[in-house]
Amino acid sequence: MIKYPNVTQKILLKQKNKIMILRHKDGVYDFPGGRLEWGENLFESLQRELFEELGFKLDNQPGLFHVWNYISKDRERHSVMVYYIYELKDTQKLVSPEGLGILWLTKDEMKKVVHDEDYVERMFSWRNPQNPSSLYYCD
Repeated sequence: MIKYPNVTQKILLKQKNKIMILRHKDGVYDFPGGRLEWGENLFESLQRELFEELGFKLDNQPGLFHVWNYISKDRERHSVMVYYIYELKDTQKLVSPEGLGILWLTKDEMKKVVHDEDYVERMFSWRNPQNPSSLYYCD
């Protein structure tokens, strides 16, 4: 049987000096996003996930922030996680149709949830205005 990696996309939504994180009903914290479905390009997938979780649509492409490739030691699991970052121009009041808790955290608050201080520092210091055009690419 042929196996394929699981591709997941997440987005860090920035608003002023805060970044959004979601709290699921089981208490797990996560950034908005989800799995790429068969036949979707990256931008379509991200737009779908954001609409499902937040009723929100991106005005333009987000910046590429981080890519993480994980292969388990037994080689039974292979995941690729693509993280984007997007600065909101205006203050947004978002509500989750899925009933997820929406938290806007400062850097110090985020460090209590994401236990990698270097990663949190990178989130809050990111200033790359370039957007990858490859998000629209589709054969």
